[in-house]
Amino acid sequence: MGLETYWKKRDFKKTPEPRGRVAKRNLRRFVVQEHHASHLHFDFRLEVGGVLKSWSVRKGPTLDPDERRLAVETEDHPVEYAKFEGRIPAGEYGGGEHMIWDEGKYEMADGADALAQYEAGRMKFDLEGKKLRGTFNLIRLGSREGQWLLIKSRDEYAQKGWELELRVADDEAAKRWRGAGAGRGARAGAKKEGVKKFSTRRKGDAETFAAGKLFKSKELKGDVNVKVGTAVVPLTSLDRVYFPAAKLTKGDLVRYYYEVSDHILPYLKDRPLIMKRYPAGIKGQSFHQHDVNEAPDFVRTVPLEVEDGGGHTVDYVVGDSTATLLYMANLGAIERHPWHSRARNLDRPDWFVFDLDPGEGVRFETICEVAATTRRILERLGLESYPKTSGSRGLHIYVPIKAAYGYDEIADFAARVAGLIAAEHPEAATVERSKSKRGKRTIYVDHMQNARGKSVVAPYSVRPREGAPVSAPLTWREVEAKRITPQDFTIENVLARVRAKGDLFRDVLANKQTLGDAVKKLGALSAEPKARASRA
Repeated sequence: MGLETYWKKRDFKKTPEPRGRVAKRNLRRFVVQEHHASHLHFDFRLEVGGVLKSWSVRKGPTLDPDERRLAVETEDHPVEYAKFEGRIPAGEYGGGEHMIWDEGKYEMADGADALAQYEAGRMKFDLEGKKLRGTFNLIRLGSREGQWLLIKSRDEYAQKGWELELRVADDEAAKRWRGAGAGRGARAGAKKEGVKKFSTRRKGDAETFAAGKLFKSKELKGDVNVKVGTAVVPLTSLDRVYFPAAKLTKGDLVRYYYEVSDHILPYLKDRPLIMKRYPAGIKGQSFHQHDVNEAPDFVRTVPLEVEDGGGHTVDYVVGDSTATLLYMANLGAIERHPWHSRARNLDRPDWFVFDLDPGEGVRFETICEVAATTRRILERLGLESYPKTSGSRGLHIYVPIKAAYGYDEIADFAARVAGLIAAEHPEAATVERSKSKRGKRTIYVDHMQNARGKSVVAPYSVRPREGAPVSAPLTWREVEAKRITPQDFTIENVLARVRAKGDLFRDVLANKQTLGDAVKKLGALSAEPKARASRA
């Protein structure tokens, strides 16, 4: 818990926001700030552990217990921010008018520890504000990192149909906000306004280059605009070091994604992408981002409903173009994490994955042996599979399928197969999720990433580790020979490999297998160990 991310996102020579510091005393303050940025929203903050834990609440808090508010967690703010009002300059992070909407003190219900409840993902507290009073709940959504629900308890302060009043009611953003259903009578699940799109064709004073010319430059530095087709992508701080040991910069990352775009885009096309951003490189603070509030007009986004029962939507970036790849890299998104399904058929994945995740000290040769067993079991089920390095320490094994099965059906099938894999290597592999319960020298056969909204890193994606390793497709011959390691493939050599061998993963997109016979065979295969045990 600290303020490093808060400080890195702001230039205090340009913004009036307080720099602040971690406080030694906890005065149990809360504040709700009305923030007229690119999209009007409310910042809900609780003083916990010397900082203000902060959430962005698009529709603002409510006294109606039937209304659930999606609260997206943001970076910790200094306690001095509880008194901040003013205009953040345009172009700076969070630019726009910022004012206090409500403030006061809070107490944890039943005298509970605020930090412990925050870390557990379930907070219950009483607010004593001018507008907000009574008991409230903040509940972390288990399937969505950084996303919570803010819910009013049913007590003497609860008011069904309660209407939030803005401090700046005649602002154009307020009109749009009211049009999105934030006033009296708004239903839980009313769709949010959507992503604000803006043009980048006249972006700042930076010089504009054609992509082909720019990326032939030996050194990329400073701020430039790059033209990719009809899109103009602003690129900033290209000489910032992202991978210190290898001395690779943000410019090197952007160049790689431009050069690999023809190979990686087929695995991102029409798929929502989950971003994890490293604005200062791999040694700096990072944060996940599912929801985007604004994006250039060349970036496609898709609104998806959050599985919270309230019908809230989250706007995801879709990986459809080279310009989008470069835009994401410029944001500090090092990896590309696509959903297993496409936006046009969101509830039907067209592949599933086994992530062989090794504990400390596991030899890569052992991971390859478990991978080969995975292949053999899948072949007995009549299914072909395709391996790639994770780009970290393990291997990923993809099974392409026809987009005809629901996530629950696929997750159940993958879990049963994972059990067979672990049973074949009881000394080396496990499906035990708890790290404390599985041995350090075991391989976790992770099948849990096949749930709706989960993802694994895409083929040809860079990973945020020293040396800039890449998740590289392999042949089964390479796996079985056990002569390669994930560290063999980086942004400096993967393109040469692809030129020499082609796209080793292309059949993942073309080989659309069905599971009817495989499900029947899985039943028989699962019965074999039991039959052997009974005979013994």
